[in-house]
Amino acid sequence: MHRYPLLKQSLRRLDGRAGFAATFLAAATLTGAFMPPSPARPSRQLVRWTADGHDWLLVADRQRDRIQAYDARDGRPLGTLDRRSGLADVDRLVLEGRWLVVLGNDGPEVVRLPGLRPQPLAKAGP
Repeated sequence: MHRYPLLKQSLRRLDGRAGFAATFLAAATLTGAFMPPSPARPSRQLVRWTADGHDWLLVADRQRDRIQAYDARDGRPLGTLDRRSGLADVDRLVLEGRWLVVLGNDGPEVVRLPGLRPQPLAKAGP
């Protein structure tokens, strides 16, 4: 520990705090310089749904806030869900059986498959 006989107690505490702050800032700067930046989230997400003779690819487009459905066997477009069809913000898709849960800034929404109809989460039942 440093000995400063001529400095008052409050100045000695300030010296210790300044040293801690400088060490903390140097460590934070070095961590930011050596850590790779977090990867950007992809603008599209692909989910495959297979049930009752259906084999679909559901593509979430975050930039346009829409979901496009394609036949997984031949690539034929089956439909699009967007704001005009009642879908809100699209950020991520989670598949739960016959329900497609759409996560976004507006809160979770569910889409019943294969009908491709968005429903409020409170009305989603089995």
